[in-house]
Amino acid sequence: MKRVILSFVFLFIVSGIIAQDNSLSRYFDVKLRDIESIIPEKQEYDVVIKKQILHPIEKMVYFTDALKATFRVHGTDSVVWHNVGWSRIDDLLQEPVQIVNWDEFNGRTHKTGSTDWLNEKFYSNIPQDKREWARMMTSDVPWLEFGKFIIDSLEFQKDYFPQIMDNKDIAVEGSNTFSSSYLKCVWSGITLCNDEICAIVKFESLNSQLISYSGDKIVMKGRDMYYGEILVSLNDKQIERLVMVEDLVGENQFDKNLFEMQRIVTFNKVK
Repeated sequence: MKRVILSFVFLFIVSGIIAQDNSLSRYFDVKLRDIESIIPEKQEYDVVIKKQILHPIEKMVYFTDALKATFRVHGTDSVVWHNVGWSRIDDLLQEPVQIVNWDEFNGRTHKTGSTDWLNEKFYSNIPQDKREWARMMTSDVPWLEFGKFIIDSLEFQKDYFPQIMDNKDIAVEGSNTFSSSYLKCVWSGITLCNDEICAIVKFESLNSQLISYSGDKIVMKGRDMYYGEILVSLNDKQIERLVMVEDLVGENQFDKNLFEMQRIVTFNKVK
């Protein structure tokens, strides 16, 4: 009798696994281009950007800091920053604490898809010592737009190389020039985020990207690599979460000292 009961339990578990697998498989068969994109009037994201400057060989960390903010997307027209604050942190695992409000950043608005952020004039009302943070904040936003741009081209477990990023040079006036050689994207799986079933879209550019920078007390040349993932709702194609890790190694052309910058960027949708 016991053997019969155990056999029944085993069959029940196996049947459950098969049923679950069948229910999941229908998501992998979805053609993302066929999902209707529902664009709400306003979307809101919690944003955390952590940055660490260190020596790439010696065990020496110069400083680690973070920025925390609320980022809002208004339809397809504009984006705006609120509740912007800066914090010194001990390492990249720590969440920002003892926030110092940066009121001059609050209410900063720019058009979706605009390239105004590449011009020095765009930052004219930001104090000089905070402009690099302003450039970082603004240059990370296009990843949300990029995620929406590529989603219709993705198929499950098939690598996709957007030609728009092939051998692309991007120059930020008064700051840096970035030369991208390639970008690889792949829909690698599904997950649950913000009560939405989402496609996990991984992206990477691990080939050495050439970068040059000219700023206060430093002229740098080096290489930059980055990777991350974008979680896209399979219900309405809205981006629920974006995480990017960046690693830059360069040499200061003034004193020939090496340095490394590591960044972790997170956009998490809350509305």
